[in-house]
Amino acid sequence: MNSLATFSLICGIAGLCLVPVLGPVAALGAGYTARRQIAAHRQHGRRRATAGIALGWIGLVIACIVIILFVIWR
Repeated sequence: MNSLATFSLICGIAGLCLVPVLGPVAALGAGYTARRQIAAHRQHGRRRATAGIALGWIGLVIACIVIILFVIWR
């Protein structure tokens, strides 16, 4: 099991709940790196890495929408 894939998933979840900008960025970086490692070393954890990437993109889009709305309504 690739530990970076697990870290990506945790950062993706934290990005939705606790850390709105840093969590998704960390989830994306760790997720893409984990998928490269998994492919190169034939490890397990591709689904976790993919879930972390998906949550990272969702969290990043939500954070951008919130920032844009804040700027418009300010």
